[in-house]
Amino acid sequence: MTVQDLAAQFPDWVIWRGASETGPQGWYATRRAVSLSVEQLNAGLAQTVWSDDGPSLALELERQSEIASRLTSATSSQGGEA
Repeated sequence: MTVQDLAAQFPDWVIWRGASETGPQGWYATRRAVSLSVEQLNAGLAQTVWSDDGPSLALELERQSEIASRLTSATSSQGGEA
């Protein structure tokens, strides 16, 4: 798995590898042009996530998508009741 693979799979995120004196270290992703609200942050969404490797970062990004979907569903159902 490469940074390009993850970027293609998760286009709403900017993805990169961290660097240290000893070489690449950590995988990072930050939301592209999005500022999260306090409610979203409290629900478990994150502006930036990181992991030790690509597959783990992919799992975290999928988890972020699941949280966002639940929030969207909750907001839609609340809006439909009004």
